[in-house]
Amino acid sequence: MKAKIFAVVSVLAVLISTNAFAAKKGKEAKVKIEIVNRPGMALGTDIPGWVQAVLEGENKQIAKSLKIDLKEYQIFVFSNQGTDLEFLKTWTDQVDVQRQVANSFSIAVGQSANAVFQGTSGDENKKKMAIDQTIKALSAIEMNGLLKESQYWIQFRKPKQGVKVNKKSPESSYDYYYEYYVVFVMNRAIYDKQLDAALNGVEDNASETALLKKALSENLKAPLTDKAVEKNVEYSFDEE
Repeated sequence: MKAKIFAVVSVLAVLISTNAFAAKKGKEAKVKIEIVNRPGMALGTDIPGWVQAVLEGENKQIAKSLKIDLKEYQIFVFSNQGTDLEFLKTWTDQVDVQRQVANSFSIAVGQSANAVFQGTSGDENKKKMAIDQTIKALSAIEMNGLLKESQYWIQFRKPKQGVKVNKKSPESSYDYYYEYYVVFVMNRAIYDKQLDAALNGVEDNASETALLKKALSENLKAPLTDKAVEKNVEYSFDEE
């Protein structure tokens, strides 16, 4: 089976620390990342659909793949990367959840800001202030009642920085690492109550803030993930 996934979403930190709405000049060379191991790989089983959706940045496909009713539950997908898989599992499942909730909110705010502010005139400082205020309000939410739904891991390899590789390149030319993904669900009524309270706490003191909150009212009820897909990455699967 061969497929290629091209990442298309930018990291929020870049979004709010630079001009979020200016076109990027030049074309970055893509980094090819290969899968070297995952559950079921030796048996030829497919990567679960929800994991494919996470890698592709297709958040709305996550619920469909997991057969979760979004009228009943809110979905969060958390991820972490490192060389120790067992540590990643423990850290992601038990230690780092609140920070990753905040990250998923931040990414959703960034995506909504891009959608509503792209190409619009107005004060850039007011746009940035609207983003910052909204992120601050959402990050203060303490999520209680999260239930673990599913998990998966993939081991990747990518060329070391500055190293050109080919089919004969030794393993020392690559960096090997794991990515761990875990899905949590939360009762929809409880989540919506906390979300509405947080958004109502953001003052509509500028048209930019009102526009952003309107866009977020729907986006924050879709599955959320803290994995920002990098657009200079090309995932290459070759499992023949």
